[in-house]
Amino acid sequence: MRGHEENYSYLCAALRARAARFYTWEELSSLARGGFESLKSEFLEGRYSESYRSQLLSSLSSPLRKIELAIMFEITRRLRSAHLKAQGEPHELMSVVLSQADLHNFRIILRRFASKGSHQEQEYLWHLYGDLPREFFKNLWESDSITMARERIYLFGNPRGAILDSALAVLQTSKNLILAERELILNYIGYYETSISKFPNKNGAIVKEYLGRLVDLWNLNLWLKQRIGAEESRSSADYLPGGAWINPKDLSNAKVITDVIRWTPWYKAVRTKTFNSTMEFQWHIQREFWRWQISLFRKDPLGFEVPFGYIAKALAEWSNLNIIAIGTAFRLNPDKIIGRLIPTK
Repeated sequence: MRGHEENYSYLCAALRARAARFYTWEELSSLARGGFESLKSEFLEGRYSESYRSQLLSSLSSPLRKIELAIMFEITRRLRSAHLKAQGEPHELMSVVLSQADLHNFRIILRRFASKGSHQEQEYLWHLYGDLPREFFKNLWESDSITMARERIYLFGNPRGAILDSALAVLQTSKNLILAERELILNYIGYYETSISKFPNKNGAIVKEYLGRLVDLWNLNLWLKQRIGAEESRSSADYLPGGAWINPKDLSNAKVITDVIRWTPWYKAVRTKTFNSTMEFQWHIQREFWRWQISLFRKDPLGFEVPFGYIAKALAEWSNLNIIAIGTAFRLNPDKIIGRLIPTK
């Protein structure tokens, strides 16, 4: 059923209708101000009720964990369902964007083996709307060593596993997480560039820019780590090639980060702000990345902008609801919770 045909008209109409199920900014703000008991009531009776009620039967999970699991299951279900509706070009391009789930999980596995302390006993809440199943990540998470993990990747037999395997090999020899992440992203971009190259049009260009912005983000974060003297950045990792807007050569010569991003879309995140910490700067840059993705949802009603923006809206809701759940569970100031949310307007 995938063939070479495309079904943008049907797909975009369906996703525009489904997008009405996402919480508005006003609704998210209200949930943040309502407290944890109010949030539990919303999950029991509201849009996540089916996923939440399935968690109530478990006595092993805390109330917060039940909400986190409900969010994960519901967003994963929505994204998989949306992907199944696509045919031809949009299906292949959505596969590339949804593969960010695998990349997210790969980075968690890398950090698990880079950590000098013991890892958490409770299984990580994997992002499972990509190509690789929970079984793959669970087996790696439970591996006793990098060598065991690499053997399990080989035995699983999925070619996408090679993206992580090469990064684990770098971590094994260098003991440096930044070098391993560089290898991971480099191979991830290389793997999916072939898929994008089949679509030399504006739809393919959106996904190409998306991957390029991922490279920009990694390079910006590396620049910041090197300037603050982070221990793991002392191995002088090179900047990644293939960024969307930022030239690695300009970045390596820059003394002030705003000099590099001033004439790029990233400058929107910082042009009217002052930052008290590196983390605050990183958050605003990351939030600009989300803002760009979400903004495309209403651009071309019959183009890839709609499924691309829909994916971003779904993942932003996952992040926002998790922030609200954790914030209200620990009785944080509602304004601080709202201040950490990804803008959805």
